[in-house]
Amino acid sequence: MVTVKVQPPAQAQAGAVLYPPLVISSDSGDAYDFVQVALVDSYDRILEDQLYGTLSTSGKTLSDRSSSRSGGSTVYSVFPDLVVSYAGTYTIRVNALRMDYNSIDGAGVILTASTSTAQFTVYDQSVATEVPSPDEQTLLRRLRRNGGFNVPRSPQ
Repeated sequence: MVTVKVQPPAQAQAGAVLYPPLVISSDSGDAYDFVQVALVDSYDRILEDQLYGTLSTSGKTLSDRSSSRSGGSTVYSVFPDLVVSYAGTYTIRVNALRMDYNSIDGAGVILTASTSTAQFTVYDQSVATEVPSPDEQTLLRRLRRNGGFNVPRSPQ
């Protein structure tokens, strides 16, 4: 099961990097090879060529003392540079995918889990930078310091 740990901002400017960055988590035992994101409009249509940046990534575990004390390990995927091209109201669909090398056509892909972010609005004019919640700030800090993840700092 994939979970959105850090949501995109409630509002963003078209053409600007979304901050805070989207962060996805799952249990280390989940069977998938990578996570892919897609922009979805309010009619539940996937919009190609309107979301740019890192659109797929492999997850990795966070190596720090607090995660090892909790028993199981958690896998995180960070999307540090997502940009939406046009104004509108959207969600981001998150798909966890596994490669199927035994498929008839060669390497196929199997959807193992899917979720969506909260709805957010993109405007043509500039908007205030959103401040992540205290829990999101703590996670972003942990990912940046202990996990070696590419987590941007606030674009001020």
